Amino acid sequence: MRNYLIPVFLILFSISQPRTAFSQLLTNDQLPGLKIEKEGHYDGTSLYGYIDGGSTLYFEYGFERLVVQEVTFQNEKLTIEYYRMKSSVGAFGIYSINTFQCQAADQFGMTDCENQYQIQLFTGHHYLSVVNATGTPAAQNASALLTRKLKEILPAEEGLILPAQFGPSTNQLTGKLKFIRGELGLQNGLPDWSGYFEGVKNFNLWFWQTQTDGKDFRQAHITFDSPGDLDNFLHNTSLIASGDGWTSKEGQADKWVVKKIGENTILVVVR
Repeated sequence: MRNYLIPVFLILFSISQPRTAFSQLLTNDQLPGLKIEKEGHYDGTSLYGYIDGGSTLYFEYGFERLVVQEVTFQNEKLTIEYYRMKSSVGAFGIYSINTFQCQAADQFGMTDCENQYQIQLFTGHHYLSVVNATGTPAAQNASALLTRKLKEILPAEEGLILPAQFGPSTNQLTGKLKFIRGELGLQNGLPDWSGYFEGVKNFNLWFWQTQTDGKDFRQAHITFDSPGDLDNFLHNTSLIASGDGWTSKEGQADKWVVKKIGENTILVVVR
């Protein structure tokens, strides 16, 4: 995992604001044996003091605030990060580019990613991370119980609306679907495509990747801010006009088929 995404266990929370600043938090009485040891609140530029260079990425996705709790539960030390974003799309976007190499994903009706040391969760306007320090089965079990409780106490908010082209087949989102916004989002979530967006100022990119018959199948739904941005993308990809869209040139390793489905929106299929 990239260093700036890993919680800093030794950080000292110099400011502890009243709990009323963020009502949906774990409290000592919600689970037997749970003890909140430390709590820190960050909003605006104070996020820079917590994750330093990585904070700009979160602002690209519409960061509102972060609360960090260090807790003891079932004799395990855990760190919980509550990232509150301005929209469910922004929260999913941050979640989607932070999750990879999940040992288990999308369990118990949640959109989550679990490995030995961390559980990440997307719900509503929130991206959450629960980290344990030891990676033992006991620590993993404590993290799982906390994560399920977090899912219960966070507010019900609007669900994630996907582009219609992805259809109902995207039952498991984690590890397959990414939402990319901005240059840093692209560098972290889909670096191989960074060159295609040179000269493109603003865009929203949904990227779906799976395998069909043992071969990679990639689909991208991209909305640009202007016709000029769309033209720059087509130029950077060296696509040529074909029928009512564009396609890759003969001899290219990947076969691209691109269709325009809106004023500045395209659907890309790569096989």
